Amino acid sequence: MLILYQTQLTKKINLASNVYLFEFSLIEPKEISFLAGQYLILLVPSKGETISRLYSIASPPWQKNSFELVVELIEGGVGSTYLKNLKIGDKALFKGPAGMFTLKETSKNKVFFATGTGIAPIRSMIMESQKLEVKSQKFLFWGLRKKEDVYFLDEFKKIKEKDKNFEFKICLSKETSLSKVESDFFSLGHVDYVFEKELFPKIKKTIFDFEFYLCGGRVVVESLRQFLLQKNIPQSAIFFEKF
Repeated sequence: MLILYQTQLTKKINLASNVYLFEFSLIEPKEISFLAGQYLILLVPSKGETISRLYSIASPPWQKNSFELVVELIEGGVGSTYLKNLKIGDKALFKGPAGMFTLKETSKNKVFFATGTGIAPIRSMIMESQKLEVKSQKFLFWGLRKKEDVYFLDEFKKIKEKDKNFEFKICLSKETSLSKVESDFFSLGHVDYVFEKELFPKIKKTIFDFEFYLCGGRVVVESLRQFLLQKNIPQSAIFFEKF
């Protein structure tokens, strides 16, 4: 059963270009309980009716009194326009949590593929995985277009420092050079290309010990799913969310 949450905007940070991080504090109920990877439904008042927009929770489940969203504001979009106009202290209504795209508490190693703001639920999963008793290897391949599109770099570096089982690559599809970036954390090309080149040869023989989590635009996620299936990775080991 979905719960109605009364919230207040407490943070609004421009991460890159039109991408923003929104933090909402809980008014009633005072706590939220969800699984890493799930989403909330924003209730947008519009011309006398209520329009629903779905946003993945970007914060970890152990953050109980507030939650974060990572949203690319689209010009003219109903949800985007509403969020763009929200000021610190303004109230907002959400329903949820919902969604079947969740982190599995298994001992299997995990590969995360995200493109753009598809990083939101993946970020929640990676942060949550730091608290799990079951320790496994985790690899993140995050696709962005250009250097100026990058955010969360310092955050993922800090996670890597604490968790020796976590590796990540930010995959830049529209750059021709890795000058002026830390090449240890960046690669050129789309996420499937970087995965095939840099990780797949190392894990090919143990591929059945892995789970794969995909999040991004519909076309990209379906392409990635087919890419993995062609590598004889079982459908049961592939979890995805499209938007």
